[in-house]
Amino acid sequence: MKKTAYILFLSAIILLSGCEKQDPFVDRVVSPLLFLVIDDNGLPSNGTTTDPTVSTKISKDVTFNIKLLELDKTNILDHTKGIDSIAVKSLKVTLSLRSGTKIGELTTGNDGKATLTKKWADLGVASPKAGTTVLLSWSGTYKDVAFTKYTRIQGSN
Repeated sequence: MKKTAYILFLSAIILLSGCEKQDPFVDRVVSPLLFLVIDDNGLPSNGTTTDPTVSTKISKDVTFNIKLLELDKTNILDHTKGIDSIAVKSLKVTLSLRSGTKIGELTTGNDGKATLTKKWADLGVASPKAGTTVLLSWSGTYKDVAFTKYTRIQGSN
């Protein structure tokens, strides 16, 4: 009797642990491109942070610089070649506050870069102070895959 109960118990554990559960809240899709945000000093984010923060001086207008790259992974297993970064040209990206208010649109150039300059007031900040943070979202579509990237702009002296 004990042996039968033990076998039933082990069978139940195996059956329950073998089921793959989908995440009911987030449908994850691999990003179609690498999205880099470039700060005032010309340094790009590393591309792996979920919510990169870019500092900009409160005494001047906010300049948004981005660079979009497609990663060609054809030679990922060949250590002499590796992954190639290809600039994404002529891609339109919409910049919005996370509240949904549209700020503007950018289109990438031949180098995959785009720039947009706005006043702090256009971002909903009448009088910015050091530490003021604005939450942004960038949206677009590349190769029929919609994407959104979140960033933060933080004011500095």
